[in-house]
Amino acid sequence: MSVSLQTRFSPTLMSGTLIVLSVLWMISALVFHHTNRRSHDGIFGAPVWTLLLLTEIPLITVLIVILLLRDRDNSGERVRGIDYCALLAALVPLAGIWVLIATVM
Repeated sequence: MSVSLQTRFSPTLMSGTLIVLSVLWMISALVFHHTNRRSHDGIFGAPVWTLLLLTEIPLITVLIVILLLRDRDNSGERVRGIDYCALLAALVPLAGIWVLIATVM
């Protein structure tokens, strides 16, 4: 007998999570910037938690966006205003990573 365990999160919870993650990413980017202002190599002056948040939050936001849009589509609901705000907030970490890659290359 195979039982699949599914956990459903409300789309509003996912939208709120995206907004909170975006704010957390901006805070960690600010801390990273201030701690590395006088660093010669640009990385080792920052706390490890800022590096972890700067790298992991964009991946997590992409996964949550996929889950949010899939859930709205499966339930037949339209994307709401809070979802649009959350999607825009989720673009902040992704845009930050894109800018970083563009400046390195």
